[in-house]
Amino acid sequence: MDRVMCPHCQSHRIASTRVPKDVVVVMPCPACSELVVFFRRKVIALDRKVLEGGTRHERKMHIASIIAEFLEPGLLKFAIPEPIVDDDDADDEEFLEANNEQELPPISEREVREFTRIHLRRLDNAEYFRRHIG
Repeated sequence: MDRVMCPHCQSHRIASTRVPKDVVVVMPCPACSELVVFFRRKVIALDRKVLEGGTRHERKMHIASIIAEFLEPGLLKFAIPEPIVDDDDADDEEFLEANNEQELPPISEREVREFTRIHLRRLDNAEYFRRHIG
């Protein structure tokens, strides 16, 4: 069984053989219980204090710095398609810009129940789909 070193406590108790090659795993170290991110036999420490008590910007920057550690030339070998531009995109961009600063409230239990009971079943109906989704 291959093992890697925890960046928090330098323990070698983190097993790497169970993780598929292209899967990112966030897990606690078995020795110290601190959070680590594991990807392609590389382990990076997560700062629990930032994740639990940092501002939204601090959390985003912390996660972005970890992702940047894993990025290497050629890692993303798939082609990224060009976005499709239509007349509705201008409206979408205005909506996103106007609502960029505020976070939307989570979906309520009632909304989930209504969606699964009514709307989800009707998505296969082309007319219903076009009227409500686009």
